[in-house]
Amino acid sequence: MGVLEFISLLAIYLEMAVLALFEYRMWKTMYTPLNLLMLPYAVILMVTVLSSGTMGIVEFYYPSILIWMIGFLLFAIPSYMLALPLRNKLKDAKVGLILDNINMKYLNVFSVLLVIAFLLRFIYMAKTSGLLPGSDDFGYEYCGKGVWGHLHRALHALSIIYIYKFDKKHWWYLPLVFGMYFVTLMYGVKSWVLIPAMGAVCMRLYAGKMKLSLSLFLRVFVLAFAVFLVTYSFSLILGKEDSAAFGIVFEIICRNFVHYVISGIMGWSQDLQMGILETPNFDVLLTNVLNIYNAIIGNEYVNPINPHFIFNGVNGSNVRAFFGTIYVNCTIFQYVLVVVVVSLIHYLVNLWAIVSRNFYVNVIYFFYGGMLLMGWFEIYFYHLQFLEVPAWIMILSFLGSVKSSKTASATETNNDAIKQ
Repeated sequence: MGVLEFISLLAIYLEMAVLALFEYRMWKTMYTPLNLLMLPYAVILMVTVLSSGTMGIVEFYYPSILIWMIGFLLFAIPSYMLALPLRNKLKDAKVGLILDNINMKYLNVFSVLLVIAFLLRFIYMAKTSGLLPGSDDFGYEYCGKGVWGHLHRALHALSIIYIYKFDKKHWWYLPLVFGMYFVTLMYGVKSWVLIPAMGAVCMRLYAGKMKLSLSLFLRVFVLAFAVFLVTYSFSLILGKEDSAAFGIVFEIICRNFVHYVISGIMGWSQDLQMGILETPNFDVLLTNVLNIYNAIIGNEYVNPINPHFIFNGVNGSNVRAFFGTIYVNCTIFQYVLVVVVVSLIHYLVNLWAIVSRNFYVNVIYFFYGGMLLMGWFEIYFYHLQFLEVPAWIMILSFLGSVKSSKTASATETNNDAIKQ
């Protein structure tokens, strides 16, 4: 690492530290959209830098940091636009308070029946479909399309609710959550396992139901590695890797885990170094909206999958992380506009969650937060889940009808006690 590379690295960490401090002072919490996007990136960037040039991984291209530095500043604009005029209101707001005044009775019935239905479907398909469980084709047919695809997205919402609500009294929520994640594991996309889980953990931290600690970081790391281990093991079993690899399975899995962690940041780094392989396509960033319209009128769907794979020394990567993906699909003006608008949406939901203290609004916010936490890998606001999971949360709010005002008052008192 040369002097210029060191200065660029130091500059972005100083920028992130200053922005994180401002966020906390303005919003009275660390769980703001910018921090949820920025802090995991800080960790993964260091992992990327330290791993580059080792284990056969290519060298990191430091000028790629500049797009992130600009992106963070743009993303911060809506934060200041909303927080500064409302600073007195935010000062008096009970940040971290969630009115947990919901009736779980009907949600429990719906959730149990839904998980049972998915498990029965799994058994039926494993016996009759001719597809191998764990394969991409099986996952798509199982819960990636049609009615079952939409019901699968309901599980994303439910998993956040049940992880948040889990405690010793409701111990049986844990096997229910495992059932939900079994479905998503069979779907085969690691991000949709991690996003709701990390969003739920942040929601518990925000509400004071958990404390931030080193052991929590270790548990999250173990969970992420376990998810990767399970999903990647399927690829070995199904013959996607050379059979000789079975003698060194763990080494291969570890190398590919590192690849997965760095693939977004390193993918953008290499893409910029190569002069950007993609042709800008703004429609990609509107995939969910355009494909809803296309489904209605019968037009061909927009395909958001990047066809350009770049080999980083371990494997090929077609992801460019949060700001990289926006940049390669936009003009400069569009890049600025998209970053500011996406940030504004997240901060409006954040403000709504703080002011209303509504349980379901907070579930929406922390689902979005889970997406931001994965910004070091890819962007997710153009996925259908960005629209459909909040819709499911609103539908589920009717099942979890509000309790009496007396119960709500007691819940608020309990939450206040936790915060003290």
